[in-house]
Amino acid sequence: MWEIPIYLIFAPVLTIIISLLCRIRFKKYFMAPLIIFFILNIQTVVVPIFYNVGWEGIFGWAIFYTVISLIISLIMWSFRKKYSFPKSA
Repeated sequence: MWEIPIYLIFAPVLTIIISLLCRIRFKKYFMAPLIIFFILNIQTVVVPIFYNVGWEGIFGWAIFYTVISLIISLIMWSFRKKYSFPKSA
């Protein structure tokens, strides 16, 4: 079960970094959950081909981290709406 450390160490860090990067760099809130979903689901397709593991567990982790990324994006969006400052000319 080598995929468990990947989803416990690498995926949370990747989720936070991509969520913050998409907000700060691209100013797109819902792009981060889509990127996380596609990146983590590449493993859902590739890993069961080479190893005898089920795809359901890997897909469940991908959905979980997509929801976490969505929550981070919504929190940052609500802070932007609450603490937005008018642009000066």
